[in-house]
Amino acid sequence: MSPVLDPALDLDGAARDFVRHRRVHIPKILTAESAERVHRCLAQETDFALVCPAGTDQAQAWPVANLTSQKETELMTAAYTRARDGFHYLYDGHVLSREGEGYGNASHYLAAIAGFLNSAPLLNLARRITGNPAIAFADAQATRYRPGHFLNRHDDANDRGRIAAYVLNMTPDWRPDWGGALLFCGSGGHVLEGWLPTFNALNLFAVPQEHMVGLVSPFAGAHRHSITGWFRSR
Repeated sequence: MSPVLDPALDLDGAARDFVRHRRVHIPKILTAESAERVHRCLAQETDFALVCPAGTDQAQAWPVANLTSQKETELMTAAYTRARDGFHYLYDGHVLSREGEGYGNASHYLAAIAGFLNSAPLLNLARRITGNPAIAFADAQATRYRPGHFLNRHDDANDRGRIAAYVLNMTPDWRPDWGGALLFCGSGGHVLEGWLPTFNALNLFAVPQEHMVGLVSPFAGAHRHSITGWFRSR
């Protein structure tokens, strides 16, 4: 069964917040049963690859199941060195959809998630909250941030089709001192606002907007699971 939006959502209130701040955090986005099923899929049924540029401008991916501890340490050390001077990232990912197409394995629950993200109810929700009828589809990837993973500051402005970024948070228990918060950046190097990866919540924010995912602490007691991407125009 595909994920289902919680019928009690206050979409008008979310739209007002989005207009005011260009971003909104929407708790309890899915029904409880749907949220549990999505989390189980990410935590137990998804094959992740470690994603980082590794010396190029394009992301490269190494299947985690085949990654030796030596190679992972090598990639992490290189990522930390490059991250000191600019945009860089290191996290586990699994692509669901690039152009709004269905997931490749129709029998996997990831296909239900990808279909939900491009369904009329969710696309209409995104159009209503952002006030932008040009939203045509959502791309998507499953992400998992383990200790030591991060996403440096950036604004998503390198693709004209991106209207709003989204993060569907699926992490049941998380503490602030474990890092991994979605942080919105202001002038002078200050952080304007930070959102923890709260379970069953949708973060939606306009593009461009400077943000980052803080380093997940080495002592974090869980993995940070989510579905991320952009609502886009054709």
